[in-house]
Amino acid sequence: MGQGGYIFCEWDSVEKEVPLFREAFRKLETDTIIQCTNKWFPKKTPVEACGYLSPKSGEQFGRTSVLPALFRDWYDGTVKAEAASLVLDTTSGGGSPVGTWRQHITTNGHMILLHGRNTGHVIPEDFYIAWIGLAFPNKQQQISELKWQIGDRKYGRLNIEELRSYNKPAIIFEEGIIVEEEQSFELYGYVEGADYQRIIPLGACYYKVKDKVLSAPGAPIT
Repeated sequence: MGQGGYIFCEWDSVEKEVPLFREAFRKLETDTIIQCTNKWFPKKTPVEACGYLSPKSGEQFGRTSVLPALFRDWYDGTVKAEAASLVLDTTSGGGSPVGTWRQHITTNGHMILLHGRNTGHVIPEDFYIAWIGLAFPNKQQQISELKWQIGDRKYGRLNIEELRSYNKPAIIFEEGIIVEEEQSFELYGYVEGADYQRIIPLGACYYKVKDKVLSAPGAPIT
């Protein structure tokens, strides 16, 4: 999954009008559901195992949007050390306001913009992410380049300044990427100036334990 092809686009347009995007996301979702079924409920079929928004506890896994609480926010290794980077939920104030993708980046330069919440930058246990792209709903776009690493797989630098010509800019992958539970995730970027920025992963999140996502919106996931 995820060979590195992408397009820059208007998010609302591609969602409604581009059949290739719908097909790419459909394939990503199918592949992720199969992988989650094989990992969490291997004795069931994918149809039996996935309960989508209202799974049966202990019998099915569920599906929701990609949640900020699975990630930590920016750090550059100097102004803000990794130990001080905060979970994007209501307990640590990583979002601005808390529980959102909006970050208050207070310096410029190369830095990690998002990374897995747990030690080693890994996504928490019992969560899979079907990642199809990124949205940047900012009035002032301060991020000019990106690169990312998932597990031991590194992806090359991508200049995104073209996004400034779009009203609702997004980067959509031609092939989606599955980020597995307890797999490291690091999104790097170059920030031109201190500012508030939203960097929103597009796709879906799949969870094994229903109780982990029943807390108040914005609250931590434990």
